[in-house]
Amino acid sequence: MTRDRVLDDIAELLEIDRAELEPEDNLVDEGLDSIRIMSLVERWNAAGANVGFVDLAERPTLADWLRVLGL
Repeated sequence: MTRDRVLDDIAELLEIDRAELEPEDNLVDEGLDSIRIMSLVERWNAAGANVGFVDLAERPTLADWLRVLGL
């Protein structure tokens, strides 16, 4: 897992350029619903992360997600 991969994956699901992502963006407010968050959890765990849905849903900012993922 890399920071670049996380940013690319989030931007892809939001259908935006990753340069538009800001650390304090609330990703739920930006359009990531529970289905999309779960798909990220599955992708990232398959790539070696150890993160759960609740870890991300309770802390919906990009900065928090990067911290949770250790990036």
